[in-house]
Amino acid sequence: MKTRVHRNKLMFRWITKNHEIVAGFKRVKHGKCSVCGKRIPPGNTLCDNCFEKDKDVSRK
Repeated sequence: MKTRVHRNKLMFRWITKNHEIVAGFKRVKHGKCSVCGKRIPPGNTLCDNCFEKDKDVSRK
């Protein structure tokens, strides 16, 4: 069986005739909540808990 191994920084990719196996570590960017400083997905400014609190206050 012929196998090819490709490496991209810390991601390893094994390719065989019928299968492809990918293993490794990938850097994921995170943002911070502007109120509490909790880690959240990029593109957001508030975490879910702070958003719920802010939403309750704005309704009153």
